[in-house]
Amino acid sequence: MTVTTDTVEIETKHLSDVTIGVRTYRRHPTTTITTTENPSDIASTISHLSAGLETRSPERSFPTLRNHPPAVEVGEQLSIPSAIEGSTSPVTISHPYTYSNLYAVAPLAYYLDATLTEGDPAIHVDGHGTWELPPDTFSDRCAQLLKQCVLLDCLTRTEGLYPTILEERVQVDSTLDIDWKTIYSTSFANRTATYLDIEYTEIEDVVPTWHARGYVPPQGQSVEYLPHFLDQLTPIEAIEPEQVRGDDARRLALQRFRESNDVLMRSGSGQSTFDQQIPFVDIPTPPEREALWVGESIPFGANHLLAAGIQRYHEADQPDDSEITVTLVCNDSEMTEEIESAEDIYGARENVRLRVDAYRNLTTEQLAKRLTEPSDLFHFVGHASTSGLHCPDGVLSPATVDSVGTRAFFLNACSSYLPGRELIEAGAIGGVVTLSDVNEQSAQQVGVMTANLLSIGFSLRNALWIAREQSVVGSQYICVGMDSLWLTHPDGGGLYAVDLTESSVGWRIRGASYPSLHVGIGSMIGYPLDAEDRMSLVGGSFLRQEISDDVLKSFLEADESPVRYDGEWTWSDQLLETLWET
Repeated sequence: MTVTTDTVEIETKHLSDVTIGVRTYRRHPTTTITTTENPSDIASTISHLSAGLETRSPERSFPTLRNHPPAVEVGEQLSIPSAIEGSTSPVTISHPYTYSNLYAVAPLAYYLDATLTEGDPAIHVDGHGTWELPPDTFSDRCAQLLKQCVLLDCLTRTEGLYPTILEERVQVDSTLDIDWKTIYSTSFANRTATYLDIEYTEIEDVVPTWHARGYVPPQGQSVEYLPHFLDQLTPIEAIEPEQVRGDDARRLALQRFRESNDVLMRSGSGQSTFDQQIPFVDIPTPPEREALWVGESIPFGANHLLAAGIQRYHEADQPDDSEITVTLVCNDSEMTEEIESAEDIYGARENVRLRVDAYRNLTTEQLAKRLTEPSDLFHFVGHASTSGLHCPDGVLSPATVDSVGTRAFFLNACSSYLPGRELIEAGAIGGVVTLSDVNEQSAQQVGVMTANLLSIGFSLRNALWIAREQSVVGSQYICVGMDSLWLTHPDGGGLYAVDLTESSVGWRIRGASYPSLHVGIGSMIGYPLDAEDRMSLVGGSFLRQEISDDVLKSFLEADESPVRYDGEWTWSDQLLETLWET
C-alpha cells in the first residue's frame, strides 16, 4: 500500500476481494448539549462530552481518534440529544460540585470517558480502587493526571497497531520497569489503574510541553468554552483575578515591557486601550506554554478567546488547497518597510498558492471595502486607537463595517485591541492585536517574524509565541478570537523551531515542536536529524549534539523552519547562505 497526501494505492499480487473501511474525522461539533448554570446539570453535561472518543484503547491518544466534543450552550433546562449515549466507562470521578472543580476536572473526565459524581475528590476505577485528589491543588493535579494518562497511552500504543520507535519511550524505559505489551492488551480499567499508580515525578521530564492552560471565570457561562478546550486537551483552571483600570492598568502593562523613548510610535491621536471602560486582569503564568482567558476583561499575559470567533470557525467553510489570499495595508508612509518585507515573505511560499494584494494610505471608505472582501489574512500597519483604524481622512471603526470578510488579521498598530475585538464581532475568526503603544522598530520585528511563521503553517498562537521574543514589547501583543487559527497548512506536518550553537566538537541543536489543531497533542513528529523510523511526540523538546556540517546542511535543507543563531532569529534557507554561501 502506498499513501500520499492525496491518494492511497493498494496493490495485490493475486485477484481478490478487498474490503475498505473509512470513517469521518469530525473536527467540528455535530450536535449541541443545552445545560443550565446549575452545577449538577453542568456535571451531567461534562459526563457526556466524551461522546467524540472513537475508542478507549491507547490509540485514543491520536488526535484523529478524538472527534470534536458536542457544542454546549446555556439554556433554561438540561437537554442532552438522544444521539449522545451515556458513558459506560468503569471510571468515575467524584468531587464537590463547584464551578472551579467542574471546569478543572472536565478535560481529564473527557479523556478517561469518566462519569462525574458528587463527593470527596477522588478517581474511582471499578474493581481496582480509589485514588484521592488533593482539594487544595485540585486543578493542578487534574492537569498532571491528564498529561500523564495521555503520555502513557502514547507510549503504550507503540506495542499496538502502529509500532514505533518513540524517543519518549526510550527515555522512560531507562528509569521505569514497565511491561508495555501487557498494558496494551489488558482492559481499559486495569490499564487506567496502572497509569494512576505511577508517580507523576517519575515521568514528568518526558511529558511534552502542553500548548496552553485555559483560565475561566468560575461562573455558569464558562461551560460554553469546554468543548473548545477539551478538543485540544487543554487543562482548565477557574480564577477570579483582580480587575484594574486606567493608570493602574497602565502601570501593570509597564511592568511587562521596557518603555521606548524618542522613537516613532504606532499610536494614534485617539484614546489608548487604558482609557476605555473595560477592565484589565493580570493572568497567572501557567506551567504550560501559553495562557488563554475567556472572561470579558482584557487580559495581560494571556490570549483572549472570544466565543464569536470559535463559533464562526466551526460554521465557516474551511480553507482548501486553492489560493490563499492576503491583504496588506500600510496607512503610514513612514512604516512601509514592514509591508514591503511582508509582501516578499507571503509571496515567496513555493508550495502554497498565495495571492498578495498590497495597499497604501487607504481612506476610511476604501479600508471598509477591503475589510468586507473575502480574504484569509488582513495585515494592517499604521496607527490605531480605541476609536478604530486611522486613515488619511479619519478613523474607521470596524464596528461600522456591515460584514468583515477576512478570516484572520494582524493589526500591527498601537492600542489595536478594541478594533480587533470589533473585527471578531463583525465576522473575523481570530487575529493579533496590541494592548498598548509599540515603537516602530519593535513592531516591525514582530510583524515580519509573524508573517514569516504564518506563511509556513504556524497558527496565530504559535507564530506570536515565537515572534514575541523578537521585541522588548512582545508581551503587549496577544491573540483575540480563536488563537489556534492558521493561514496555510505546513509542508511537512509538525512544526518546530530550533536554537543552533557551534562548539569545538560540532554543532548543537536544541529545538521544540508546537502542537496545533492539525497536529495536536498525541501526534508524532520525525526530525530530519534522526533515522526515518525514529519519532517524537509533538510538544516535546529535543537536543542533538556533535552534529557535523554535512548533517546540519541536510537538516537546514529539509524544512523551512525558524532557527535562532547567535541570539537572533533567522530562517533555515537564509542560514544556509550565511554559513556556506550556497
